[in-house]
Amino acid sequence: MKIDPNMIIGAVVPKAPEAKSGSISSGFEDMLRDVQKADTKEASPVQAMPQINNVNPLKVEVLTMSEQAIDMLGTYSKALLDPGNTLKTIGTMVNDLDVMRSKLDDAGSFLADDDPLKEIVGDVTTTLLGEIMRYRRGDLIG
Repeated sequence: MKIDPNMIIGAVVPKAPEAKSGSISSGFEDMLRDVQKADTKEASPVQAMPQINNVNPLKVEVLTMSEQAIDMLGTYSKALLDPGNTLKTIGTMVNDLDVMRSKLDDAGSFLADDDPLKEIVGDVTTTLLGEIMRYRRGDLIG
């Protein structure tokens, strides 16, 4: 059985709705007037954004100095393992460690007692002081 395209049951295209009286532009104008007439509420106040704590430049400086001190300790550790380094070479590194320790002590003194960074700075300066004392006592000789 073949389907004849000319034999369609029912309408394929729905009927278009009847146009309202008046022009299209008048309907749009009416909608605009209705919007303008509607009671508009004033803008409600916006909640303030929560304050973000600013990064304290002193803390950033202390953190950077701590990282530098740890890097210096790493270099010092590698220098101790190298048999080609003399005590004189290591001595200059120890002097640099001592300068860094005093800078870190001064910078860390401005931190609050409950600041976790102060504890980290204390650990780093203690490690620096331990290596300095080890060298000055002569523990590296022999």
